Amino acid sequence: MLGLKRGTVRLCPHETEWEAEAARTIAVLRELLGDAAAEIQHVGSTAVNTIMAKPIVDIAVAAEDFGRVLEKRPVLEQAGFHYRPGSLEGQLLFAKGSFYEGTGELQTHFIHVVKKDGADWRNYIQFRDYLNAVPRAAKEYETLKCALAWACPEDAGREKYLAGKHAFIVRSLRTAAAWAFMGQTVHIVIDRPVGYVHRSGGFETVYPVNYGYLPGVPGGDGEALDVYLLGVNGPVSEADATVISVVRRKDDEEDKLIAAPAGVRFSKEQMEEAVRFQEQWFDAEVLC
Repeated sequence: MLGLKRGTVRLCPHETEWEAEAARTIAVLRELLGDAAAEIQHVGSTAVNTIMAKPIVDIAVAAEDFGRVLEKRPVLEQAGFHYRPGSLEGQLLFAKGSFYEGTGELQTHFIHVVKKDGADWRNYIQFRDYLNAVPRAAKEYETLKCALAWACPEDAGREKYLAGKHAFIVRSLRTAAAWAFMGQTVHIVIDRPVGYVHRSGGFETVYPVNYGYLPGVPGGDGEALDVYLLGVNGPVSEADATVISVVRRKDDEEDKLIAAPAGVRFSKEQMEEAVRFQEQWFDAEVLC
């Protein structure tokens, strides 16, 4: 099934046809936009291969210059992609479906034109990749969406549905940004080396592992993104290491990375034990 009546909230089981339709649409857009589009990808819930979604295909187009895309408006509209000015802040939105042709009620595609390398582009890609890589998070999102869709009136629930997803999406985007470092080699500045003693509120914590941050990379709290460095027994002041996991804090505004020297491996249980000295005070899980 492809297409949904405008304003309606209804979820359908994932269909491979959505992926095929996204590929066809991307090919058409590449032809129409030419080098006005730096990159084009399938995003949104129909791009998450394990969950129910509204049967509307979302495509993200990264562009360096919105003006060059708007110059293509006549050929885009001739191909059925109709410009919807002012729909989304900081984006150009084109939509497709019988509703926009004046021949029916269905919306079938949304084309989101965003700035190349901008926050919107990163959010679309990282959120999709995170949910595809972490089935538990995808299932949590699906469960929330199903509950909201059930609670929303058929023809008047879209705004309530979108508002209900907001907190989950914001929290997941934070984790997705950390997850994007998985497998990457990063440079870590260590500010709490092995043996460091932290005193707060009458409590004393001795750090059994090196703990630091990625310079210039903001975490969820606005400060530099923090990293546990495993596999280095003695205290160090800095290190280059590979990100092997993410600590997702469900009750805090920041997540953490776990890194280790290249080629060094740890089981999920070993990582959980290594970071327990600090993560025991949070509702946290190790994602790997």
